[in-house]
Amino acid sequence: MHRRFVLAVALGLLTGSALAQSATDPVETVRAFYAADNISAVRFYAKSLRTLYERDQGEVGRLGFAFHINGQDTEPGFAKSLALAPLSNEGDRAEVRATFRNGGPQELRYNLVREAGAWKIANVRSLKGETWDLVAILSAPLQ
Repeated sequence: MHRRFVLAVALGLLTGSALAQSATDPVETVRAFYAADNISAVRFYAKSLRTLYERDQGEVGRLGFAFHINGQDTEPGFAKSLALAPLSNEGDRAEVRATFRNGGPQELRYNLVREAGAWKIANVRSLKGETWDLVAILSAPLQ
């Protein structure tokens, strides 16, 4: 019984750190967002993006796809193809590139800001295939 408790606590600590925003590394925040695999994980969003996203969660929303995978579903091998790279990190702003294969080569740019001591996602843009800007999608008038 004691051994199971210790194992559960150890796994909880490992998982908790893997799913948390980083105070020092914006790439680790994006990596944790992918590990959560849920665009509704608003704890990763900057306040401005969280506000737009939550406003869009009505019956007919503007966002009709999982932006982090640039589609509805993932193809086999998606996780192995995911590569994250820092592009800039100046003061309270950073940019991270995510490349992967999902219905073809994909490239997303994550813009992050430091809020309350942690890196948070402020916007995401697609740069390959059909290009889009998450803030622009969520800010557009409903059709």
